[in-house]
Amino acid sequence: MNHLKALATVLVLSMMTAFGLSAQTRQVSGKILDTQQQPVIGAAVMTSGTNGAITDADGGFSLTVPSGDVTLEINCLGYEIQKVFVPAAQSVVNVVLKEDSMQLDETVVVGYGTQKKVNLTGAITSVDSKELKDRTTHNLTDMLQGSVPGLNVSTSSGNPGSVGSLNIRGITSINGASPLVLIDGSVGSLDRVNPNDVESISVIKDAAAAAVYGARAAYGVVLITTKSGNGETESKATVRYSGRFGWEEPTNNTDYEDRGYWSAFTVDTFWKTISGQKYTTYTDYDMSQLLARVNDRTENPERPWIVTDFRNGRNQWVYYCNTDWWHEMFVDQHPVQQHNVSISGGNKNVKYYLRRL
Repeated sequence: MNHLKALATVLVLSMMTAFGLSAQTRQVSGKILDTQQQPVIGAAVMTSGTNGAITDADGGFSLTVPSGDVTLEINCLGYEIQKVFVPAAQSVVNVVLKEDSMQLDETVVVGYGTQKKVNLTGAITSVDSKELKDRTTHNLTDMLQGSVPGLNVSTSSGNPGSVGSLNIRGITSINGASPLVLIDGSVGSLDRVNPNDVESISVIKDAAAAAVYGARAAYGVVLITTKSGNGETESKATVRYSGRFGWEEPTNNTDYEDRGYWSAFTVDTFWKTISGQKYTTYTDYDMSQLLARVNDRTENPERPWIVTDFRNGRNQWVYYCNTDWWHEMFVDQHPVQQHNVSISGGNKNVKYYLRRL
């Protein structure tokens, strides 16, 4: 009889324990999808404890969790780790994972893809937009000066609108050694790219580039990736503005010789040494008239700067001016300003990036 009472007591206690355990846990199920609404297979769904589950071929999972509020952590290679709060009254949860976008300082563009820096065997340098945005030059070529080791930027012309030339690791050919420039995969020129549109620049500096781009890449490749809108998730329009205002002036001294006598005397002396004759047509009398006016900063009525003389069978003007022609045509200090407004955004179907100068 005592044995029967003990057995009954054990059974009752076991049933109470099982009922208590079942009351302290619950089932949570759902699906894990990507931004394209496709199932994510093999994603790990875990709670803060030791419980966990793996998604099946349809992205579904079922997990035993405590009866109260819980936080699920979803982890999958190639996607960002995401934590989802699940209240006690909710038993079904669907999660959309975002793709893990690689950071620019961790990867570089190589050929038609990307690769981690630690795995690189070629000489590649990456420059992102943050390194370029505070530079005050007007074109992208000059912005690269000093940003990439082994990349030389040289300027041979001071004409307005002229840009420098690029050279990677010295001149190796008598036919020139300019690198191949690709803008979003298409051959282009740096002077056609607005610096505000650049997302990143990768410079391939060794002959390994020829294996991907052919013989034109024998002297290196400059890969430019431009900005684009956010199309991974639903994104509202984002408006950005950048502007700058300042003053520019030549870095060299513009106090050139502007006195007529010394200008003519100097050029005639050098030209006569080379060719045996003077460069100008000034006579000895003309040179004496220029010398008489050499210290006149403004025209003296007694010594006019322009006279009329009968020469070669006709009347012609003779100039005895002291004119600062450089500052007649150019201003040393002048204001510069630049304003940029851009609008970007998008969704999973379309993304956009618009800019206005």
